[in-house]
Amino acid sequence: MLCDERIDLKETHGPLGPDESCEPSADGTPPRARTFLGAILCGVACACGGGGYTGSSGGSNTPPPPPTSATLLYVPNEAAGTLDALTIDTQTGIPTPISGSPLPDGPMPRGIAVDPQKRFLYVTSPSGEVRGYLLDSSTGKLTTMSGSPFLTSAQSVAIAVDPSGQFVLTANGSSNTVSVFEIGLTGALTEVAGSPFAAGADPSAIVVAAGHYVYAANQVGGSVSAYRIDMTSGSLTPVAGSPFPVGASPGALVVDPSGTHLYAADSQPGAVSGFTIDVSTGALTAISGSPFPAPNGALSVVTDASGKLLHIANGTNVDCYTIDASSGALTPIGTSVTNGRATALAVDGPDNFLYALDNVDNQVEVFSIDAASGSLKLIAGNPFPLFPGSNQQGLGPTSITVAH
Repeated sequence: MLCDERIDLKETHGPLGPDESCEPSADGTPPRARTFLGAILCGVACACGGGGYTGSSGGSNTPPPPPTSATLLYVPNEAAGTLDALTIDTQTGIPTPISGSPLPDGPMPRGIAVDPQKRFLYVTSPSGEVRGYLLDSSTGKLTTMSGSPFLTSAQSVAIAVDPSGQFVLTANGSSNTVSVFEIGLTGALTEVAGSPFAAGADPSAIVVAAGHYVYAANQVGGSVSAYRIDMTSGSLTPVAGSPFPVGASPGALVVDPSGTHLYAADSQPGAVSGFTIDVSTGALTAISGSPFPAPNGALSVVTDASGKLLHIANGTNVDCYTIDASSGALTPIGTSVTNGRATALAVDGPDNFLYALDNVDNQVEVFSIDAASGSLKLIAGNPFPLFPGSNQQGLGPTSITVAH
Protein backbone atom coordinates (compact mmCIF):
# COMPACT_ATOMS: atom_id res chain seq x y z
CA MET A 1 0.00 0.00 0.00
CA LEU A 2 1.38 3.42 -0.96
CA CYS A 3 1.16 6.51 1.22
CA ASP A 4 -1.24 8.34 -1.08
CA GLU A 5 -3.65 5.43 -1.69
CA ARG A 6 -7.24 5.81 -0.41
CA ILE A 7 -8.96 2.92 1.39
CA ASP A 8 -12.67 2.16 1.05
CA LEU A 9 -13.62 0.88 4.49
CA LYS A 10 -16.78 -0.74 3.18
CA GLU A 11 -14.89 -2.75 0.59
CA THR A 12 -12.10 -3.81 2.88
CA HIS A 13 -14.09 -4.41 6.02
CA GLY A 14 -17.03 -6.44 4.66
CA PRO A 15 -20.12 -7.50 6.60
CA LEU A 16 -20.03 -8.45 10.26
CA GLY A 17 -19.56 -12.06 11.19
CA PRO A 18 -22.00 -13.96 13.42
CA ASP A 19 -19.92 -13.42 16.57
CA GLU A 20 -19.11 -9.75 15.95
CA SER A 21 -20.91 -6.87 17.58
CA CYS A 22 -21.36 -3.25 16.70
CA GLU A 23 -21.55 -2.29 20.35
CA PRO A 24 -18.82 0.22 21.12
CA SER A 25 -16.10 -0.46 23.65
CA ALA A 26 -15.39 1.78 26.63
CA ASP A 27 -13.60 4.29 24.39
CA GLY A 28 -16.52 4.41 21.97
CA THR A 29 -14.82 2.45 19.17
CA PRO A 30 -16.31 -0.82 17.86
CA PRO A 31 -13.82 -3.64 18.52
CA ARG A 32 -13.46 -4.70 14.91
CA ALA A 33 -13.06 -1.13 13.71
CA ARG A 34 -10.38 -0.50 16.33
CA THR A 35 -8.44 -3.61 15.28
CA PHE A 36 -8.72 -2.70 11.63
CA LEU A 37 -7.62 0.89 12.27
CA GLY A 38 -4.51 -0.43 14.01
CA ALA A 39 -3.71 -2.57 10.98
CA ILE A 40 -4.09 0.45 8.69
CA LEU A 41 -1.76 2.60 10.81
CA CYS A 42 0.84 -0.16 10.96
CA GLY A 43 0.72 -0.59 7.20
CA VAL A 44 1.06 3.14 6.58
CA ALA A 45 3.99 3.42 8.98
CA CYS A 46 5.85 0.55 7.36
CA ALA A 47 5.18 1.73 3.82
CA CYS A 48 6.19 5.33 4.53
CA GLY A 49 9.37 4.55 6.42
CA GLY A 50 8.01 5.10 9.93
CA GLY A 51 8.41 2.84 12.93
CA GLY A 52 11.56 1.50 14.53
CA TYR A 53 12.43 -1.27 12.09
CA THR A 54 12.84 -0.74 8.36
CA GLY A 55 15.28 -3.45 7.34
CA SER A 56 14.82 -7.05 6.31
CA SER A 57 14.52 -9.84 8.85
CA GLY A 58 18.24 -10.52 8.56
CA GLY A 59 19.37 -6.85 8.85
CA SER A 60 20.54 -4.78 11.79
CA ASN A 61 20.28 -1.11 12.78
CA THR A 62 23.31 -1.33 15.11
CA PRO A 63 25.75 1.51 14.26
CA PRO A 64 29.24 0.51 13.17
CA PRO A 65 31.87 0.38 15.92
CA PRO A 66 34.16 3.42 16.31
CA PRO A 67 37.63 3.26 14.73
CA THR A 68 40.18 1.37 16.78
CA SER A 69 42.76 3.43 18.65
CA ALA A 70 46.25 2.03 19.07
CA THR A 71 48.69 2.77 21.89
CA LEU A 72 51.50 4.68 20.20
CA LEU A 73 55.10 5.60 20.98
CA TYR A 74 57.04 8.44 19.35
CA VAL A 75 60.70 9.48 19.53
CA PRO A 76 62.20 12.59 17.85
CA ASN A 77 65.68 12.15 16.36
CA GLU A 78 67.43 15.52 16.61
CA ALA A 79 70.48 14.68 14.50
CA ALA A 80 68.52 12.94 11.73
CA GLY A 81 65.53 15.29 11.65
CA THR A 82 63.06 12.39 11.81
CA LEU A 83 60.40 10.90 14.07
CA ASP A 84 60.23 7.26 15.10
CA ALA A 85 56.65 5.95 15.32
CA LEU A 86 55.82 2.61 16.93
CA THR A 87 52.66 0.82 18.02
CA ILE A 88 52.55 -0.91 21.41
CA ASP A 89 51.05 -4.30 22.14
CA THR A 90 49.05 -3.48 25.27
CA GLN A 91 49.21 -7.08 26.48
CA THR A 92 52.96 -7.59 26.20
CA GLY A 93 54.28 -4.02 26.04
CA ILE A 94 56.30 -4.80 22.90
CA PRO A 95 56.79 -1.80 20.56
CA THR A 96 56.76 -2.36 16.78
CA PRO A 97 57.76 0.28 14.20
CA ILE A 98 54.91 1.33 11.92
CA SER A 99 55.27 1.13 8.16
CA GLY A 100 57.45 3.98 6.90
CA SER A 101 59.09 4.76 10.25
CA PRO A 102 61.20 6.81 10.77
CA LEU A 103 59.02 9.61 9.42
CA PRO A 104 60.49 12.84 7.99
CA ASP A 105 60.17 15.87 10.25
CA GLY A 106 62.47 18.90 10.10
CA PRO A 107 65.54 20.50 11.66
CA MET A 108 66.48 19.51 15.21
CA PRO A 109 63.29 17.95 16.64
CA ARG A 110 63.63 18.10 20.42
CA GLY A 111 60.41 17.95 22.45
CA ILE A 112 57.25 16.05 21.48
CA ALA A 113 53.65 16.01 22.76
CA VAL A 114 50.26 14.57 21.76
CA ASP A 115 46.94 16.21 22.62
CA PRO A 116 44.68 14.31 25.07
CA GLN A 117 42.25 13.24 22.33
CA LYS A 118 45.08 11.78 20.17
CA ARG A 119 44.16 14.01 17.23
CA PHE A 120 47.32 16.09 16.92
CA LEU A 121 51.05 15.65 17.50
CA TYR A 122 53.45 18.56 18.00
CA VAL A 123 57.24 18.71 17.81
CA THR A 124 59.31 21.62 19.03
CA SER A 125 62.72 22.64 17.75
CA PRO A 126 65.53 24.96 18.91
CA SER A 127 65.36 26.34 15.37
CA GLY A 128 62.40 28.41 16.61
CA GLU A 129 59.30 26.56 15.50
CA VAL A 130 56.64 24.02 16.39
CA ARG A 131 55.72 21.47 13.73
CA GLY A 132 52.19 20.09 13.82
CA TYR A 133 50.76 16.83 12.50
CA LEU A 134 47.35 15.22 12.17
CA LEU A 135 47.57 11.87 13.93
CA ASP A 136 45.84 8.72 12.70
CA SER A 137 45.11 7.12 16.07
CA SER A 138 44.57 3.66 14.58
CA THR A 139 47.84 3.44 12.62
CA GLY A 140 50.13 6.08 14.13
CA LYS A 141 50.73 7.70 10.75
CA LEU A 142 51.23 11.47 10.64
CA THR A 143 50.12 14.08 8.11
CA THR A 144 51.53 17.61 8.18
CA MET A 145 48.75 19.99 9.22
CA SER A 146 47.92 23.14 7.30
CA GLY A 147 50.01 26.13 8.39
CA SER A 148 52.83 24.08 9.91
CA PRO A 149 55.49 24.96 10.99
CA PHE A 150 54.34 27.54 13.54
CA LEU A 151 57.05 30.03 14.47
CA THR A 152 57.94 30.58 18.13
CA SER A 153 60.58 33.28 17.56
CA ALA A 154 62.49 31.55 20.35
CA GLN A 155 64.75 28.59 21.00
CA SER A 156 62.02 26.11 21.93
CA VAL A 157 63.39 22.99 23.62
CA ALA A 158 60.41 21.46 25.47
CA ILE A 159 56.67 21.26 24.87
CA ALA A 160 53.43 20.38 26.66
CA VAL A 161 49.71 20.29 25.87
CA ASP A 162 47.33 21.31 28.64
CA PRO A 163 45.01 18.52 29.92
CA SER A 164 41.94 20.09 28.26
CA GLY A 165 43.61 20.07 24.84
CA GLN A 166 43.15 23.83 24.35
CA PHE A 167 46.73 25.10 24.45
CA VAL A 168 50.29 24.16 23.48
CA LEU A 169 53.09 25.57 25.63
CA THR A 170 56.82 25.65 24.91
CA ALA A 171 59.85 26.26 27.13
CA ASN A 172 62.23 28.44 25.17
CA GLY A 173 65.70 27.69 26.53
CA SER A 174 68.21 30.49 26.12
CA SER A 175 65.39 32.88 25.19
CA ASN A 176 64.31 32.70 28.87
CA THR A 177 60.62 32.65 27.97
CA VAL A 178 57.53 30.45 27.74
CA SER A 179 55.26 30.59 24.68
CA VAL A 180 51.54 29.74 24.60
CA PHE A 181 49.53 28.80 21.50
CA GLU A 182 45.81 28.17 21.14
CA ILE A 183 44.88 24.95 19.32
CA GLY A 184 42.35 25.49 16.53
CA LEU A 185 39.75 23.02 15.30
CA THR A 186 42.18 21.71 12.68
CA GLY A 187 45.10 21.60 15.12
CA ALA A 188 46.67 24.79 13.76
CA LEU A 189 48.37 26.98 16.37
CA THR A 190 47.83 30.67 17.04
CA GLU A 191 50.09 32.42 19.54
CA VAL A 192 48.04 34.06 22.30
CA ALA A 193 48.22 37.74 23.19
CA GLY A 194 51.19 38.58 25.40
CA SER A 195 53.19 35.49 24.43
CA PRO A 196 56.04 34.79 24.97
CA PHE A 197 55.98 35.24 28.75
CA ALA A 198 59.07 35.84 30.88
CA ALA A 199 60.63 32.85 32.66
CA GLY A 200 63.86 32.25 34.56
CA ALA A 201 67.25 31.43 33.08
CA ASP A 202 67.20 28.70 30.42
CA PRO A 203 63.79 27.01 30.92
CA SER A 204 64.29 23.44 29.74
CA ALA A 205 61.12 21.60 30.81
CA ILE A 206 57.44 22.50 31.11
CA VAL A 207 54.35 20.81 32.57
CA VAL A 208 50.69 21.75 33.07
CA ALA A 209 48.84 20.68 36.21
CA ALA A 210 45.13 19.82 36.14
CA GLY A 211 44.29 22.89 38.22
CA HIS A 212 45.32 25.23 35.38
CA TYR A 213 48.85 25.84 36.64
CA VAL A 214 51.97 25.85 34.48
CA TYR A 215 55.49 25.09 35.72
CA ALA A 216 58.79 25.64 33.89
CA ALA A 217 62.16 24.32 35.11
CA ASN A 218 64.89 26.95 34.80
CA GLN A 219 67.99 24.84 34.27
CA VAL A 220 70.56 27.59 34.74
CA GLY A 221 68.61 29.57 37.30
CA GLY A 222 68.06 26.62 39.65
CA SER A 223 64.37 27.40 40.05
CA VAL A 224 60.84 26.61 38.89
CA SER A 225 58.68 29.38 37.44
CA ALA A 226 54.97 28.97 38.25
CA TYR A 227 52.03 30.52 36.42
CA ARG A 228 48.26 30.44 36.39
CA ILE A 229 46.87 29.99 32.87
CA ASP A 230 43.67 31.75 31.85
CA MET A 231 41.69 28.97 30.18
CA THR A 232 39.87 31.46 27.96
CA SER A 233 42.72 33.62 26.67
CA GLY A 234 45.74 31.39 27.37
CA SER A 235 47.50 34.24 29.14
CA LEU A 236 49.99 33.36 31.90
CA THR A 237 50.11 35.18 35.23
CA PRO A 238 53.03 34.47 37.61
CA VAL A 239 52.04 32.79 40.87
CA ALA A 240 52.92 34.73 44.03
CA GLY A 241 56.39 33.69 45.21
CA SER A 242 57.52 32.49 41.76
CA PRO A 243 60.18 31.47 40.87
CA PHE A 244 60.62 28.81 43.55
CA PRO A 245 64.17 27.65 44.38
CA VAL A 246 65.10 24.09 43.49
CA GLY A 247 68.37 22.22 42.89
CA ALA A 248 71.29 23.58 40.93
CA SER A 249 70.23 22.33 37.49
CA PRO A 250 66.61 21.11 37.13
CA GLY A 251 66.12 19.53 33.72
CA ALA A 252 62.86 17.58 33.95
CA LEU A 253 59.48 17.95 35.68
CA VAL A 254 56.47 15.78 36.44
CA VAL A 255 53.17 16.43 38.23
CA ASP A 256 51.52 13.45 39.93
CA PRO A 257 48.10 12.34 38.60
CA SER A 258 46.25 14.02 41.48
CA GLY A 259 47.80 17.39 40.59
CA THR A 260 48.94 17.94 44.18
CA HIS A 261 52.69 17.25 43.95
CA LEU A 262 55.43 18.34 41.57
CA TYR A 263 58.86 16.74 41.21
CA ALA A 264 61.95 18.22 39.56
CA ALA A 265 64.88 16.06 38.43
CA ASP A 266 68.25 17.69 39.08
CA SER A 267 71.29 16.23 37.37
CA GLN A 268 73.91 18.25 39.29
CA PRO A 269 74.03 16.98 41.96
CA GLY A 270 71.79 13.98 41.43
CA ALA A 271 68.58 14.66 43.35
CA VAL A 272 64.82 14.99 43.04
CA SER A 273 63.12 18.02 44.56
CA GLY A 274 59.53 17.47 45.65
CA PHE A 275 56.85 20.12 46.20
CA THR A 276 53.26 20.26 47.38
CA ILE A 277 51.06 22.30 45.04
CA ASP A 278 48.60 24.67 46.68
CA VAL A 279 45.56 23.87 44.54
CA SER A 280 43.99 27.26 45.27
CA THR A 281 47.01 29.39 44.31
CA GLY A 282 49.51 27.16 42.47
CA ALA A 283 52.27 28.04 44.95
CA LEU A 284 54.91 25.40 45.71
CA THR A 285 56.01 24.27 49.17
CA ALA A 286 58.99 21.96 49.55
CA ILE A 287 58.09 18.49 50.84
CA SER A 288 59.75 17.52 54.12
CA GLY A 289 63.01 15.72 53.31
CA SER A 290 63.35 17.31 49.86
CA PRO A 291 65.59 17.19 47.90
CA PHE A 292 65.64 13.39 47.83
CA PRO A 293 68.96 11.78 46.88
CA ALA A 294 69.41 10.36 43.40
CA PRO A 295 73.08 9.40 43.68
CA ASN A 296 73.27 8.00 40.16
CA GLY A 297 71.97 11.20 38.56
CA ALA A 298 68.53 12.37 37.42
CA LEU A 299 67.85 13.17 33.76
CA SER A 300 64.17 12.29 33.36
CA VAL A 301 61.33 11.68 35.82
CA VAL A 302 57.87 10.06 35.53
CA THR A 303 55.15 8.74 37.83
CA ASP A 304 52.92 5.73 37.26
CA ALA A 305 49.18 6.10 36.60
CA SER A 306 48.30 5.50 40.26
CA GLY A 307 50.63 8.22 41.54
CA LYS A 308 52.21 5.74 43.95
CA LEU A 309 55.52 5.25 42.13
CA LEU A 310 58.20 7.54 40.71
CA HIS A 311 60.97 6.53 38.31
CA ILE A 312 64.14 8.37 37.31
CA ALA A 313 66.41 7.83 34.32
CA ASN A 314 69.97 8.38 35.51
CA GLY A 315 71.78 8.07 32.19
CA THR A 316 72.47 4.37 32.63
CA ASN A 317 69.73 2.71 34.68
CA VAL A 318 66.33 3.50 36.20
CA ASP A 319 65.97 4.38 39.90
CA CYS A 320 62.63 3.62 41.57
CA TYR A 321 60.82 5.28 44.49
CA THR A 322 57.50 4.98 46.28
CA ILE A 323 55.46 8.14 46.86
CA ASP A 324 53.84 8.73 50.24
CA ALA A 325 50.15 9.25 49.47
CA SER A 326 49.79 11.99 52.08
CA SER A 327 53.04 13.92 52.16
CA GLY A 328 54.45 13.15 48.70
CA ALA A 329 57.79 12.12 50.22
CA LEU A 330 59.94 9.67 48.25
CA THR A 331 61.41 6.40 49.50
CA PRO A 332 63.95 4.60 47.27
CA ILE A 333 63.13 0.97 46.49
CA GLY A 334 66.06 0.09 44.25
CA THR A 335 67.60 0.42 40.82
CA SER A 336 66.55 -1.49 37.72
CA VAL A 337 69.44 -2.28 35.41
CA THR A 338 68.96 -1.65 31.70
CA ASN A 339 70.81 -3.08 28.73
CA GLY A 340 72.00 0.33 27.64
CA ARG A 341 71.71 3.98 28.66
CA ALA A 342 68.43 5.27 30.06
CA THR A 343 68.19 8.98 29.24
CA ALA A 344 64.44 9.62 28.91
CA LEU A 345 61.34 7.84 30.22
CA ALA A 346 57.67 7.44 29.33
CA VAL A 347 54.92 5.42 31.02
CA ASP A 348 52.00 3.57 29.47
CA GLY A 349 49.97 4.05 32.63
CA PRO A 350 46.87 1.93 32.03
CA ASP A 351 48.94 -1.12 31.06
CA ASN A 352 51.78 -0.66 33.58
CA PHE A 353 54.75 -0.54 31.24
CA LEU A 354 57.71 1.83 31.41
CA TYR A 355 59.77 2.77 28.34
CA ALA A 356 63.40 3.88 28.67
CA LEU A 357 65.10 5.58 25.72
CA ASP A 358 68.73 4.69 24.96
CA ASN A 359 69.98 7.70 22.99
CA VAL A 360 73.31 6.11 22.05
CA ASP A 361 72.25 2.74 20.65
CA ASN A 362 68.94 4.16 19.34
CA GLN A 363 66.71 1.66 21.07
CA VAL A 364 63.96 1.38 23.68
CA GLU A 365 63.99 -0.85 26.72
CA VAL A 366 60.64 -1.92 28.12
CA PHE A 367 59.85 -2.77 31.74
CA SER A 368 56.71 -4.18 33.29
CA ILE A 369 55.78 -2.34 36.49
CA ASP A 370 54.78 -4.37 39.52
CA ALA A 371 51.93 -2.24 40.86
CA ALA A 372 52.26 -3.70 44.36
CA SER A 373 56.01 -3.45 44.94
CA GLY A 374 56.95 -0.81 42.36
CA SER A 375 59.76 -2.97 41.02
CA LEU A 376 60.60 -3.09 37.33
CA LYS A 377 61.26 -6.14 35.20
CA LEU A 378 62.65 -6.14 31.67
CA ILE A 379 60.17 -7.87 29.36
CA ALA A 380 61.23 -10.60 26.95
CA GLY A 381 62.83 -9.41 23.73
CA ASN A 382 64.68 -6.38 25.13
CA PRO A 383 66.11 -4.13 23.81
CA PHE A 384 63.87 -3.01 20.94
CA PRO A 385 65.40 -1.00 18.07
CA LEU A 386 63.58 2.17 17.06
CA PHE A 387 63.51 0.63 13.58
CA PRO A 388 65.51 -2.12 11.87
CA GLY A 389 69.17 -1.11 11.79
CA SER A 390 68.63 1.98 13.94
CA ASN A 391 71.60 1.17 16.18
CA GLN A 392 73.90 1.67 13.19
CA GLN A 393 72.83 5.27 12.61
CA GLY A 394 73.56 8.62 14.23
CA LEU A 395 69.99 9.58 15.04
CA GLY A 396 70.38 11.60 18.23
CA PRO A 397 67.03 10.68 19.84
CA THR A 398 66.16 13.21 22.54
CA SER A 399 62.82 12.41 24.17
CA ILE A 400 60.00 9.89 24.21
CA THR A 401 56.22 9.98 24.59
CA VAL A 402 53.45 7.38 24.77
CA ALA A 403 49.89 8.11 23.63
CA HIS A 404 47.40 5.61 25.02
